[in-house]
Amino acid sequence: MAQAPPISPDGNYWWNGQSWQPMPSRPAAPPAPPAAPAAPAKPEWLDQAPAWLASPPGSAAPEPPPPAVAEPAPAPAWNTAPSTASRKWIYLTGALLLVVIAITAIYVRGQLAYFQTSSAQVVATTPTPLISDYEQADRFINVDLAPSLTAAIGPLQWVGNSCTMTGMPPSCKDALVATNKAMLATEDVLDQSHVPACIARQVQQFKYDWQGMEQGVSQAISGFVNGNNMDLYRQGMVKFAEIAQYVQPDMDRITAAEKTCSKTIP
Repeated sequence: MAQAPPISPDGNYWWNGQSWQPMPSRPAAPPAPPAAPAAPAKPEWLDQAPAWLASPPGSAAPEPPPPAVAEPAPAPAWNTAPSTASRKWIYLTGALLLVVIAITAIYVRGQLAYFQTSSAQVVATTPTPLISDYEQADRFINVDLAPSLTAAIGPLQWVGNSCTMTGMPPSCKDALVATNKAMLATEDVLDQSHVPACIARQVQQFKYDWQGMEQGVSQAISGFVNGNNMDLYRQGMVKFAEIAQYVQPDMDRITAAEKTCSKTIP
């Protein structure tokens, strides 16, 4: 391994074995980078950084609070929607009124027929081959059916005045029992009377609807019998009301069919 040549004490020369030689020039050192400008003084409002800036890297910044939403003003008392029970009772009373109007119309028609025909024709209720189908239909409607329906008007009005959808007063039970009795009497007339073929289909539809209404009344009565069961009572009343709306159309169809009956005596 070669030995490094001697260097002068001042470090500017080296001995080549015969004479001192100047040291080779060293490359100039690179200039020092300029000093970074001093950071401006931090304003006082920056002494405390916001919380979302102070969170560690990678953490999600907290969401800003949602904007305040004004609560709607409460509806005035006069604009409050009626309860379900109230709406059902309004519907039921309307159905009762429709039935009473339909029955009253039949009663008025029967009274007019009474004054326009002879007493002998009115009193005779047994069909004979000496009258036409039209006369038989007219007799069934005005002489047989009308009085039994008219007998139900009072009890139906009693139901409207005594029964509610929010309670079960004893007077309501009495009204329902009276109504049920009157409706069963009408069913007996429908079963026992002679109905000419020209209106038989329309009368059968009326009978079917009338029986459905009577079943609703019976179910409402069962609510009283079974420990004042409000569910049974309401279900029966609603069933009655749903079918009662068909009474007037049924009677209109019977009246329309009567006009097609033959007026010729067989």
